[in-house]
Amino acid sequence: MMRDGVGIMRASRLSRTTRRTVRNYMRLMGIRSKMVRGSLKIMPNMEQRINSFIMHMNNGYSATASAKAVGTTVRTMARKEINGNPIMIKQGNFWRLNVVPIYRQSIVVYGRIVGLGDNIQGSGEVPNQLDENRPDTQSNLQEDDIKSPEADTAIWFQVDFDDFITTLDRQRVGAYYRPLIMDALRVQLETPNIPDDSLALRFLNNNDVRQHSTANDRLDDGEITRLEQIMSRYNVRLHTPANYGVDDNLVPRDVEFIPLSDVGQEVSFGDFQVFMLRGDEPSIYPPDSPVEIRLDYDLQDELDDN
Repeated sequence: MMRDGVGIMRASRLSRTTRRTVRNYMRLMGIRSKMVRGSLKIMPNMEQRINSFIMHMNNGYSATASAKAVGTTVRTMARKEINGNPIMIKQGNFWRLNVVPIYRQSIVVYGRIVGLGDNIQGSGEVPNQLDENRPDTQSNLQEDDIKSPEADTAIWFQVDFDDFITTLDRQRVGAYYRPLIMDALRVQLETPNIPDDSLALRFLNNNDVRQHSTANDRLDDGEITRLEQIMSRYNVRLHTPANYGVDDNLVPRDVEFIPLSDVGQEVSFGDFQVFMLRGDEPSIYPPDSPVEIRLDYDLQDELDDN
């Protein structure tokens, strides 16, 4: 309720429980609350005020606005520390954060796949549960644009980063990292650097493939891309733009705070798979295990860009 600014009714509905259960939990955990203009408002302790203050400033609010939002003063916050580090320092006439929150987010990026001639692979819609609360950047795709022979098969790719370290909250992290994740996917999945003479020769049995590969200097060395190997199809690529989503369940996660001096390079690993759905159960490729995708990034870039 504090994190998302929702009332007890919406919080209980999102948590799939009752208001009575939420009230009993708050009473058991010693969480203070009061009614404000007809709504139940949680009264945070000082540690919670400090955390909220840092998050407000990290989202672009001034120290004055952040202090007002959490019911304290700039003077009080200027004296507070986390692990021996002042939470903010004064630079000229402005207060700047000296610590930043570190979240562990769960990010999924998913979308369609195109093949030779830029044809969308498969025609079925991506399952509804993937689209809930996520921007549908491919809503203009028309059935006439789909020329794949799998006329009744939904085909999509998906990569899941389940422990993504970031200073960005879940409202911002997906949009910020989607382009970087797609770049990493293309480098690691669409670069022809895998020797597979057998599959390359099989591709070349098709006249369209021979023409395309000759014009684009492909397959002579017997090297294919990882995505071509996964799907056993020539010139398959990830469709742009892709969709994204961030885990939106209401299970609380502890937020860590680190000094600015510790902000730097990070690496995260995601699981990439291709799904083909005909009927109720999808077939998953590769069938043995997901492809590990590595993403190198710098948390300082997040602070510089926001």
